[in-house]
Amino acid sequence: MAHADWQEKAKEGIGSGLAKMTMGFKRAANETEAFAKSTKLKGEIVLIERKIGGIKESFGREVYDCMAAEDKAATERLFYACRERVRELEGEIAAKRATMEALKPGSTAADGGSGGGGGGGGGGGGGGGGEAGGAAWGAPPQGPPPGVGPPLPEGWKRATSPEGREYYYHATSGETSWTLPAA
Repeated sequence: MAHADWQEKAKEGIGSGLAKMTMGFKRAANETEAFAKSTKLKGEIVLIERKIGGIKESFGREVYDCMAAEDKAATERLFYACRERVRELEGEIAAKRATMEALKPGSTAADGGSGGGGGGGGGGGGGGGGEAGGAAWGAPPQGPPPGVGPPLPEGWKRATSPEGREYYYHATSGETSWTLPAA
């Protein structure tokens, strides 16, 4: 019986060692997978940031023509469209950064999410980012952007005096006013 007991303990020891090695391999594989996903997300963030830069650059070219033509409606339309697209992309970046944070070792989301499969976690992060982006930003406020004020009557322009005070002048008649002219 002594020999049988020794064999049984040896099997348990080998099994325990194999189990520990298997767990170590799984942990290393999970960490490698998390690192690969995080690296991929970093690359995607860089591409989105470049896309935002391109949108802003394009906006500058387009809005200049509208401003030169003094087309306030087109200028505002371009601004709101650009702002909405940039906020949308910034929401995607925030979602990707949150996913990266969850992938870091020691993160509770990384520990719980590694066994559930990578596909579900990635899809959930993207969907959650869209919802969070929409809820955090919401619809643009009504009316003109801050500092623009109500629209001016036909022919009137806004200017600033050398002292820094805002005043209004009529382009054809030359009339000036410190207060907003009535329509």
